[in-house]
Amino acid sequence: MAFSMDNLTFPIGRLFGVPIRVHLMLPLVAVLAAVSMAGMGVWAIVFAIVVNGPLLLLTVFVHEMGHVTAARWCGFKPDHILLWPLGGLAYISKDGITPKEQIFVSISGPATHLPMMGIWALIMFFTNGGHITLSTAGMWYTTDFVPAMCVAMLVNNLAMLIFNLLVPCIPLDCSQIFLSVLLLCGCEPSTAAGVMVFVSVPVICLLLAFGVWSFFSGMAMASMTVMMALWLGFQTYRLHQANRQGLLATMPLFATAMAMKTSGPSTAAAGGAAAGRVVGGGAGGGFKPFEGQGHVLGKGTTNNEVC
Repeated sequence: MAFSMDNLTFPIGRLFGVPIRVHLMLPLVAVLAAVSMAGMGVWAIVFAIVVNGPLLLLTVFVHEMGHVTAARWCGFKPDHILLWPLGGLAYISKDGITPKEQIFVSISGPATHLPMMGIWALIMFFTNGGHITLSTAGMWYTTDFVPAMCVAMLVNNLAMLIFNLLVPCIPLDCSQIFLSVLLLCGCEPSTAAGVMVFVSVPVICLLLAFGVWSFFSGMAMASMTVMMALWLGFQTYRLHQANRQGLLATMPLFATAMAMKTSGPSTAAAGGAAAGRVVGGGAGGGFKPFEGQGHVLGKGTTNNEVC
């Protein structure tokens, strides 16, 4: 049996009708955060585990549900959400998705961080004497646990918002928006893929360099940065290979763009509705949860693609 990411995951149930799977290495994030607080007291370790454990998971889940909700609105069916050490992945059947729909689906994830930041700011207002700040200066874990937690979650949400919207690497949200804009502007799919690879490589190199520098500076979370850079590099390489081998049609966004160029927008949209959409809320397309590999890019996938 072919190896895939799902071989290291297990189901934990359903939320809002979407199956949730968790990666076996997910606790690594909270463990590394706790290690970084070693020597600062028990409350500091508890703080690190709470912020980088359940609260971070909740934030990532809400982000992915933003993608799922937008995809459902466009008539596509979610397969499952995967929570893993580098964040979350929403696997969605997106056959026939248009560039405009992809932009809507991609931007809906980062958009969830704005109301979440509002909620954390409101909690801080009521627990920090009416003051809202992004600094923990003057706070103590023993007496200002909740305000400090609000600061951490405000910073986390802001960082995730910026990272997803400004880092143009496959399969991050920024890359999907960037690709969609290129295709909307009439760029050939193969050219758009080449531009995406060209833009991604220097960004990945900078991220990897920062991770290595952080590691030698003694930062406990540096290994996660290095892992992220390597994973993004692997996905970029797969996009490059798919482009070279003429396999871009295995990716729904490129497949739709190709179909629109050869047969017109109306035919492509109709084909997408028949193949993978849940038109009018029905089952649509005979889609089966967890059917196939659900790879991020390239061949070996059925009709699942991650957001």
